[in-house]
Parts: sequence; C-alpha cells; structure tokens
Amino acid sequence: MPTHAITDDAEAERDGGELLEPGGTAPVGPSRLDRIRDVVITLVGVIGIATIAWLLAAWIWGLSIVVFVTGSMSPTMPVGAAAVSQLTAAAELRIGDVVTVPRPDTGQPVTHRIVAIDEVAAAPDERELTLQGDDNDFADSQTYVVGEAPRVLAAVPGLGSVVLWAQTPIVMIAASILIALAIAWALWPTPTRADADVNET
Repeated sequence: MPTHAITDDAEAERDGGELLEPGGTAPVGPSRLDRIRDVVITLVGVIGIATIAWLLAAWIWGLSIVVFVTGSMSPTMPVGAAAVSQLTAAAELRIGDVVTVPRPDTGQPVTHRIVAIDEVAAAPDERELTLQGDDNDFADSQTYVVGEAPRVLAAVPGLGSVVLWAQTPIVMIAASILIALAIAWALWPTPTRADADVNET
C-alpha cells in the first residue's frame, strides 16, 4: 500500500494554520484591528486637515458661513440653507448680490438681496444699500450704510441645519471626546506592533 509523507508545513497548510517563518516565528501582518485603526487615523487626519484648511481660507479670504433661519430668501435660499460668504468692500457690491448686514435699530444680522445702491457723499468708500428678501413683496423699510459686507458666494439647502446641530454644546463636547479617544486608541500599542518591534531588535 503506497504511503504519503506529509511535512509539517503541508500539514499546517491543510489544517488552515499559518506557515512559520524560518526560526519558528509566524509572519507578522496587519490584523483586522490594525486595519480599523488605520481607517480611524485616516478619518481623524482628514477632519483635522479640512478644519485647518477652512480656518486658513476664512482668515486669508474673509470667508464665513451664514445659516438661514427665516424664509425671506426662499425659494433660492430656504430655511435651513447655509451659505459661504466673503467679506467684500462696499464699492465692489452690485445690485443682485446677497449680503449680510446689521439692522440699524437692533444690530441683528439680515441677509437679503441688494435692489439699489447709492453713494454716501460724506464717505466715498461707503454705500447705502436697499435690500429685499426674495420672498418679500416689498423692500426693507430701512436702508443700510456699510463700508463692507459679507457677500454670499454659494448656498446649499439643508446644510444649515447640520451646521447649527454641530455647533450645539452637547455635540461639540461629544465630538471632542470621541476625537480624543480615537487618537488615544490609534496611538495605543498593540500586541502585533509590540511583537514587530521586538523582532526588529
């Protein structure tokens, strides 16, 4: 009767085991936990880079975010929309631009469309703006004298609700804790990493 000799390596492979490296050590490779850790590090890095990029852009180009909480600019910019605005000199503003200015009586910001622009004799760099909401039948009863104003560059419906939600204290605290835990977990030594360090030495 023919016999077949099975080597240790073949038997280990048949049984689903890992082949050993010369010297009796198992090959070190990334585990599922290591792959998850890499994904977490990547996500945290992307969020950090995006945040820094936005802060730099906002500082260099005078950008800001406006959230629409009323329907006066519907349907182009409905309730819950968010817009990116850029601080613009009054002399560069044009009829049709959407700007954010403080109300003369209360100081509360209002974001409406420019329907008329008049020069200010006593201040050549300033302009007197007449604004009107897209959903309003009449222009605002008050005019606005400004030297500069944030001008809307682009708006995204629904994004404002996310921005307001993300700015709530509970969400900001929870996000800070989660990011700190993710960083700590990503930097925490694992058996695989420790074994790799030992083998290198």
